[in-house]
Amino acid sequence: MIFLDEANLISRGQLRSCYQHPENMDRIIKIPAGDKKECLAANISELKGYHSLMLKHTDLFCVSHCYGFIRTNLGRGLECDCIRDESGRISKTLWDIVIFEDDPDIDYIIKVIENFCDYLISEKIFLFDLNLKNVALRQLSDGSYQPTAIDLKGVYDNHELIPVSSYFEFLGRKKLKRRCSQLIDRIPYFREIRMEFQKSSK
Repeated sequence: MIFLDEANLISRGQLRSCYQHPENMDRIIKIPAGDKKECLAANISELKGYHSLMLKHTDLFCVSHCYGFIRTNLGRGLECDCIRDESGRISKTLWDIVIFEDDPDIDYIIKVIENFCDYLISEKIFLFDLNLKNVALRQLSDGSYQPTAIDLKGVYDNHELIPVSSYFEFLGRKKLKRRCSQLIDRIPYFREIRMEFQKSSK
C-alpha cells in the first residue's frame, strides 16, 4: 500500500485529487475526491479511455500514460505519468499559465495548441474532454512547449443522450474538431477575465 498525505498533493479537482507518487517522481496518483458516483467513475473512465486509445495508437507521446490501479491509504487510485519540464519541474497546465502567469506569450501558446489539435484530428485521437485544465504544457530547454493531454476519458466521457460520436468515426472527428475549436477560443477569453479566477482562488 502507498501512503499519501498533503505533502504529496499536487492539485485538487471537482472529481479527483492528484498526488505525487512518493516512491516514483515520474508518476502521479489520481484519487477520487469523494464517494459520489461521478468521482468514483472518473478513474475507471480514464483507464478505459486510455486502453481504447492504445488499441489504435501504439506510440502516443502527446498523452499521459496510465498504469492501472494502485492501493493507497486514501483509497484506490489511478497511477499515471507525471508530466515534467526538461528542468525536472512538474509541468504547468494550460489553465495555470493562462490564468496565473504575468506575461505569457498568448499568441505563441495559441499556435502550440492549434498544432496540438491538428495532430489529434489528423491521427484520430478522440479526446472529447479538452479544456485548459486537462492539457499540460511541458517546457523544453529552449523555452518551447510540448502539449500533453492529462485526462484521457475520451469516448468514455461522452455526454450525448445517444453517444453516436463515440462509435462512428466521421461523427467523432466532427465532435473533436468542435472541442478543439472551443479549446483554442477559450485561451484568449479566459486570459481576458483571468482576474476573476485569481480572486476566487485566494
